[in-house]
Amino acid sequence: MKKLVKLTSNQTHENALAVLLDLVKDEITHFKLAMLNCNKLTNSQFQVTGFCSEDYCPIYTAEQMLYTSPDFPILMGGFVEDWKLESEPKIISAEDCPGLFQADLSTYNEAIVIPIWMNGRINRWIVIVDYSLNSNDLDIERLSLILNFALTNIIKTEQKRQLDKARKWIDDELKEISRIQSLLLPHNEVKIDSLKVAFKFKAFKDAGGDYLDISQLPSPKDKPDVLRWGGVIADVTGHGPSAAVEAAMLDAILRTFPGSSDGSPADVTEYVNKHFFTRRDRGKFITAKFFLYSDDTKLLTYVSAGHPLGFIKRGDEIIVLDQSQGIPIGVMQDYKWVDSQVKMYKDDILFIYTDVVLETRSPSKEEYGEVRLIETLKNAPNCPHMLVDAIEKELLDFSGGRDLKDDLTLLALMIEK
Repeated sequence: MKKLVKLTSNQTHENALAVLLDLVKDEITHFKLAMLNCNKLTNSQFQVTGFCSEDYCPIYTAEQMLYTSPDFPILMGGFVEDWKLESEPKIISAEDCPGLFQADLSTYNEAIVIPIWMNGRINRWIVIVDYSLNSNDLDIERLSLILNFALTNIIKTEQKRQLDKARKWIDDELKEISRIQSLLLPHNEVKIDSLKVAFKFKAFKDAGGDYLDISQLPSPKDKPDVLRWGGVIADVTGHGPSAAVEAAMLDAILRTFPGSSDGSPADVTEYVNKHFFTRRDRGKFITAKFFLYSDDTKLLTYVSAGHPLGFIKRGDEIIVLDQSQGIPIGVMQDYKWVDSQVKMYKDDILFIYTDVVLETRSPSKEEYGEVRLIETLKNAPNCPHMLVDAIEKELLDFSGGRDLKDDLTLLALMIEK
């Protein structure tokens, strides 16, 4: 009984065949044991996927023992088709099924056959040959119950091991995707002349579909002293690895844009949209906001492709960037976006974000929404770093301290002169 109890401990068995061997030893003094297997084989085919004696037991993992493999020869015997329909253990002779007594079993004339139930089916058997009983009163039904119980727990432990292995592989892959995605983000200490930059990026699950880029752009050839900067914030539908792949593709498309020094936000949006389409429907689209600032005109030029409204914080005043309301990228390949413009002055803060800000819900299922966001922006300090910190804290407080249900990206840019 102690041996059976031990089997329920989820302990991994390096040699599953040895576990069965040890249990049979308590019932039979001398024997040889084989695992017969026809799982996923065609009619009348079977393999011997494990063979040992009470004195010698080579190492067979649960996976090797329980599943057919090219490593073992395929044998033929029509008797296995009848055995699949029989649930009771029995003693058979070579005359009953001559196809069984070959290879490792060729020198024996009699065997105890114990059917093994897995997933409601019988396609495996334990075969015991060359046996001497401890007594003449061997209870093969009891032995059958013991071995089926043992294999059930071995299988459960093996499935858990395989699941843990798969989870580790998934976790490692997600971490690698997350690492690669982090390389697409601006550097934490990104420097742009006369601009103070603060941003936050948090993926919902290791990797996500939010994308952010901000950089200083070359000055016009005829105006070498003009400072220009621009960027994009985007959100791929969904989240997780598939959205992260789409975000990486967005980054790749952006880096092939041929007019980086003179293209308007509308030009960039249309270029991305054109190349985002593939031969087949991807089932994804992207919301985005592209923006460009030039300090000679003090104009911020922007395009919204289905993205939430942006804001400019000017002291206690909040200016809503609601003049551009285009559709998301990936909906219509020939869609034309239109640039919008707004003046920005010293100490103005441009604030843009992804939709989790508006869609975060309280424990009572109420959305955070634009009204609360505008109020938070009004009350936030006139510092981009403190502003994004304040927004994040407000969202976490509003949600009741629970994790946000989507990727979070916040960007605040302050004009310093």
